Amino acid sequence: MTRLRELRSVSMVMVAALMSPLLACLPADGVLRVYTFALDVSRTALYVSSVDSRQRGNPSGNTNAHVSANLRAARQAIGMDLRTFADRIKDTGRAMSPSALSKIENGDRRVDVDDLTVFAFILGTTPAALLTPPGDAPPPTGVPEGQYNSEELRAWARGQAKLTTEDLARYWKDEYFNAVSSIRYYENLMMQYADGREGNTMHRATYEQRLSAAGARRDEARLRLLALDPDALPAPRDDAEGWT
Repeated sequence: MTRLRELRSVSMVMVAALMSPLLACLPADGVLRVYTFALDVSRTALYVSSVDSRQRGNPSGNTNAHVSANLRAARQAIGMDLRTFADRIKDTGRAMSPSALSKIENGDRRVDVDDLTVFAFILGTTPAALLTPPGDAPPPTGVPEGQYNSEELRAWARGQAKLTTEDLARYWKDEYFNAVSSIRYYENLMMQYADGREGNTMHRATYEQRLSAAGARRDEARLRLLALDPDALPAPRDDAEGWT
């Protein structure tokens, strides 16, 4: 408020300096009208400037773009049009027009946290899902680019991991041992096929595909885990109880 008063005073001084030759030729009531008009113009300009400054703030970042894309995908996935979406939002006590929703989905309008929870509830999803970077999108606002892979960013957005070396190592260690368990499970099933045992209801090729996928996942998790913590895994052993 003090700053606005200072700006107003400066602007009035400038107006007076510029108009002083004209004011000298006017009667007293004319000078008063000119002064009042200049004051109104000054107030209006300062108000518009202050409002515009508040509205601009920081520009929308990657996180807003992620929410926009996820919001559109979630709405279209359940076949809901924008007008119905707006009506459902109105039922929650918040007002938002179809055109405003369209601007949000196009990234032309920001989403505040209250709207985020309303959107997630109506669309049958979660706030975390709307915040999660889709596909290979750039990292959320504030997160360094190139430091974390897309899976780590998704796990972070969903609350499955923190973006710290220690917790990411914990995450990938869990993924590694989950993959090892899957490998042993499918290897056991393949042995049953080899022995001609009954009880397998799935085609052998499907088990082979799943075994291959588990092996690829194990290798992916191992590489990332060792990059984070070279001492995270014990040295491989040749006996049957060793690490895969």
